[in-house]
Amino acid sequence: MDENEMVAVTLVGGPMDGTRQPVDWAAVYEDPEPGLDMVPDSSVKAPESIPWARVLYTADPAGPPDVWHWQGWVP
Repeated sequence: MDENEMVAVTLVGGPMDGTRQPVDWAAVYEDPEPGLDMVPDSSVKAPESIPWARVLYTADPAGPPDVWHWQGWVP
């Protein structure tokens, strides 16, 4: 696979559960701690104390690098 390609990462849990997100190949296979934070399509379930809430998803170190699990809401 070319390192300039995008990889479809499966998101597990949280508001984006079951969706697939395109991510740069290097961020999935070369990053020692793969993951990302982003503004979800809908933040209606976000805590009111976190304006402009983002979600954090990371790969499980013991699992596949292209399956990322919800870690929670972040500012």
